[in-house]
Amino acid sequence: MPTADGGREHQAALPPQVSGAWPLLGHAPQFLHDQRRLMERGHAEHGEVFRMRLGRRPAVVLLGPELARWAFKETDHSLLIGPSLAFTIELFGPDLYYLAEPQEYQRQRETVLPLFRGTMAAAHLTIMERRCAEFTSRLGDEGTFDLPREMNDLVLGVIMEALLGADFAGQMPPTVTSDFRSFIRGVDPITPAWVPAPHLLRARRARDRLRAAVGELIRARRRNPVDPPDFFQALASARGSDGELITETRVVQLAMSLVFAGHDSTTGHLAWTVIDVLQHPDELAKILAEQRDVLAGRAALDLAAVHRLACLDRALRETMRLHPVAPVLLRRAMRPIELRGHVIPEGADVYLAPILSHRLPGLFDDPASYHPDRYLAHPELAGYLHGFGGGSHRCLGEHFAGMLGQVTLTRLFQQFDLALVDPRPAPVRTPAFKGPRSPCRIRYRRKNNLTGPAD
Repeated sequence: MPTADGGREHQAALPPQVSGAWPLLGHAPQFLHDQRRLMERGHAEHGEVFRMRLGRRPAVVLLGPELARWAFKETDHSLLIGPSLAFTIELFGPDLYYLAEPQEYQRQRETVLPLFRGTMAAAHLTIMERRCAEFTSRLGDEGTFDLPREMNDLVLGVIMEALLGADFAGQMPPTVTSDFRSFIRGVDPITPAWVPAPHLLRARRARDRLRAAVGELIRARRRNPVDPPDFFQALASARGSDGELITETRVVQLAMSLVFAGHDSTTGHLAWTVIDVLQHPDELAKILAEQRDVLAGRAALDLAAVHRLACLDRALRETMRLHPVAPVLLRRAMRPIELRGHVIPEGADVYLAPILSHRLPGLFDDPASYHPDRYLAHPELAGYLHGFGGGSHRCLGEHFAGMLGQVTLTRLFQQFDLALVDPRPAPVRTPAFKGPRSPCRIRYRRKNNLTGPAD
């Protein structure tokens, strides 16, 4: 078996390297600038398994649903998530959720699982409806808004209230939305943590403000517990196996990770779906027709109505295919792995790449086109998408995010005629999350004040 010692036998067995590496910097500048283009070149040159130079470790790319399923099955065995995301320890601290050893990860996952059980869906839906009503009311009858920022604020408010409680959302500082944006921009797998890069410095300052605010709320809950206890109270009052209260630091970490885990991905997914639908008027017409059919005579959404919005569900799914907000998923090889005639060396970073796997022409007809009805003719295509991960690490909040998308987009399209002011939205420049970049302005007019659509 080849080893990871850099010897000739090992080098000969590595997956082939994509062309175009720069001296010293390797592929890092290209990865930061345009991940998909770099991986498209690797796929054209070498197929579904190839290698990039992104730092001291080999970076092996695996493309397609078959290799993604293999990687999800091997996670917590020959592949681990925590070591591959060690660059986030500076922001989150050690042993938190995906950074923890598999046994501790599963324990923490069980802690938060009750938040996402089906019995919570109706309560979450009520919060989503109210928050959306507040948002659409605040917009007034006409104007423009910046789509990424408004979706950011809406999603953050829903997540904080639904998962951590109304008082948590109400008592966070007024800078919370901008702080979370800055915090998330610090998730950078390329720039070393010691580099005084502006985005990393902003992320740390935001982290410290958020930690201080959450810590203050924890101390208040411990002094005056709420009864009956909500989930945040259960976190604040939790005790370890030694009978002692879990440290404030750990509760802060868990609370912030809950918000972090779904905030940016859901924000980006919602914003890209609005953009995709507005760029395809025929799809918008289908969604509006479905709304008239499903929601006729309903003043409020209920779970049955949400589940019947199949056209909108397909639109959300197709946006996830074309614009996976988490463009790559990382693992670390814990031993040498033989795979398709190559060896992934111990210590290599393994990249699953929804950003390209969701566009492979061998899987999807006309893969660059936005065509939500492709899932009507071929429902099995939905199984090829892996933006939410898979296996025992599949995102717990997938259905929560989907329901929030259904509610938000239903109310926006139902109440307003919308038009893109900025016709060619671009993704943010950060490598970790790829929502649309601000400004991405939307012009709107409330429908009951209109004689025609927004122009």
